[in-house]
Amino acid sequence: MTCCAIENQRSKPDRVDHRMRRGFSLLEILLSLAILGGSLAILSRIVDTGITAAREARDLSIARMICQAKLSEVLLNSTAGFTPQAQPLTPVDSFDSQSTTPFEFSVEVQPGQLGGILLIRVVVEAQNPDGGVPLARYSLVRWMIDPALGLEELEEEEEAAREEAAGVEGSA
Repeated sequence: MTCCAIENQRSKPDRVDHRMRRGFSLLEILLSLAILGGSLAILSRIVDTGITAAREARDLSIARMICQAKLSEVLLNSTAGFTPQAQPLTPVDSFDSQSTTPFEFSVEVQPGQLGGILLIRVVVEAQNPDGGVPLARYSLVRWMIDPALGLEELEEEEEAAREEAAGVEGSA
């Protein structure tokens, strides 16, 4: 026998073994099930994290819109001559009709570092229905001239005096 003939005889039984084997071994099946189970567990954690992040983003977005609306209300009232007043946490309706998260807002009014300046802070919190730490918190701060100073009236008087002076010069 030659060297090639011996190799052919050795390789034939291997081919026969591979052809006779038609399924997976129990070890291969258990290993694949373990890998599949681990992959599904990791994927479920990723999906849960994504859902939680989406809820937080939605609540923060709604809190931001509510905060902007409440600050606009305070500023609008101040242009009408009303001095802003502090307000404790108060429930407010959400802009999103499908949101079940309760929201609360508060307004803080503090004197600024300079006389006649007010610091207005509006805070909106998305309350946790289970209690505990709020789900989201958003605040806006705005400095404004205190409407109680009457600076707008002084500006109007000054403007009227300018117009009167211009009218006197035009007559002469």
